[in-house]
Amino acid sequence: MPAGKIFQAIDIYCKEREIKKKDAIYNAIEQGILAAYKRAFGNIQNIRVVMNPHMRLLKVYEAKKVVITPQNDGTEISLEEAQKIKPNVEIGDTVEIELNLNKLDRILADVVKQVVMQHIHKNYQDEIFDEFKTREHTMVIGEVSKVTPSRVYVKINKAEGILPQDEQIPNEHYQVGEQIHCYIFYVYRSKREPIIMLSRTHPNLLKTLMELEIPELAQGLIEVKKIVREAGIRAKVSVFSTEPKIDPVGTCIGTKGSRINAVGKRLYGEKIDVIRWSDDIASYIANSLSPAKVDQTDVKIDQNCHLATVLVNPQYFSLAIGQKGLNVKLAARLTSFKLDVLQKNESHEQENVSL
Repeated sequence: MPAGKIFQAIDIYCKEREIKKKDAIYNAIEQGILAAYKRAFGNIQNIRVVMNPHMRLLKVYEAKKVVITPQNDGTEISLEEAQKIKPNVEIGDTVEIELNLNKLDRILADVVKQVVMQHIHKNYQDEIFDEFKTREHTMVIGEVSKVTPSRVYVKINKAEGILPQDEQIPNEHYQVGEQIHCYIFYVYRSKREPIIMLSRTHPNLLKTLMELEIPELAQGLIEVKKIVREAGIRAKVSVFSTEPKIDPVGTCIGTKGSRINAVGKRLYGEKIDVIRWSDDIASYIANSLSPAKVDQTDVKIDQNCHLATVLVNPQYFSLAIGQKGLNVKLAARLTSFKLDVLQKNESHEQENVSL
């Protein structure tokens, strides 16, 4: 194949595969030629490959020592033959002979192709790894490409990520072709290719989605203090603002819940409670039991046991506990306190839940 067509083929290939670094491709061509020559002649010590992509130049030279009577045609040349190439050459000198690439290509095209494709594939995988390693701990939007019982494959531009079963939202069904938001939580190399691990349950996926819907979060006017999730069911997010004029809870929820509901829809309808953070632990614990209304004066703190006893009015008791105890469980995780929730009455002993 003429050199011009080789470079043209490289340009087309790189454009199709979105490969930006061509140096490794050129190196692969050189290695392929050397491998083909070694397969044919068993020695590459005297071979030199000259490649200039800008000039579309590709030449291969074979160095031979000038002798009176050649004993090895691969490394030696007679004085008579050498002088046809370089008239003033003498015995003991070395001359370089340009090889016919077309002849080499016809003889060992498969060898060259195999080595080149191996190098190109490695370079391509290196680019994938480098790109997505820098995107680790960020959100991506991908397209479901394959669904298996244990994992979901998600196409992300020119790469493919893996959403394992334990990182999927329980009971969420994935359809090939649908677009989903995922969080890249780990990127590593395997022997064959880079592995991009995705999550739909990671707290930071929720945080990033909130930043898309709530400009004040993205601008740093509101700060997310902590997120706890029971993915696909319920989450609690504690927020805080240093700007007195900004109500962090109301701003995050939006008019009639428009902002926070838009986030929940992207997470299989996950219900999201936005909690006002406070450095007063009693106030924070009272807030954490939302949607139940709890007075902070009804929260008794035992710092030694890291326990809080919370008295709740009967009409809010079931809300404070939540279905299967989920609301109080998430509140305990959010505040890092063990919560003993009791129904408020004269004796405080009729009903209680401890988590």
